[in-house]
Amino acid sequence: MSIFEVLKGRLLFYIKMDRIILQRATAHDARFIAENVLRALHIDEADDEHIEYLATICCSEDTLYSWRNATIALYDGVPAGLMIAYDGARYRQMRDATFPKIRRYVGDDYNSMDDEACAGEYYLDSLAVLPEYRRKGIASALIQEMLRQCHEAGIPLATIAVDPENDSAYRLYTLHGFRHDGQITVFGTTYDRLVAQKTTTLQ
Repeated sequence: MSIFEVLKGRLLFYIKMDRIILQRATAHDARFIAENVLRALHIDEADDEHIEYLATICCSEDTLYSWRNATIALYDGVPAGLMIAYDGARYRQMRDATFPKIRRYVGDDYNSMDDEACAGEYYLDSLAVLPEYRRKGIASALIQEMLRQCHEAGIPLATIAVDPENDSAYRLYTLHGFRHDGQITVFGTTYDRLVAQKTTTLQ
């Protein structure tokens, strides 16, 4: 491979990345947040009534899925992906404000399930990319932004819960420095807990 081909490959990469812009969400993004929280949960058939109800929860400032916890990825100016991430020290308070409102989805047994996050962790709660925008670097850009937020907050660990059978997601997170660190059970499903140390999150 010639040096021209190498430089050409790098140039295309940077042009590609320049097409992705990350921005913090606002309350006006509530419906987009709701749609993609459901997408992250693999709920693709929600009716409009349920989406609008979840959007009201996303409008709140004290819930897990609040716009305050959301980052939106734009691709060529079009909303294409979403990340929900937050300080784990706030998890229990936000959970108690969220789950009673979405009991239709989570049932009544959430008080006995494992906490998804705790103090000393920055937790990636939800990550979704619209199908037509996948394989364009958007998920990686959002993960890097989560790691940047973790570093900025001075929190030592970045964490996420991943379906152990989701090979593509597993590969993506390990590529960004996450490593297996036990399991947690959420709503009756057991997930692998992955962690990244603060010292490895930003190079």
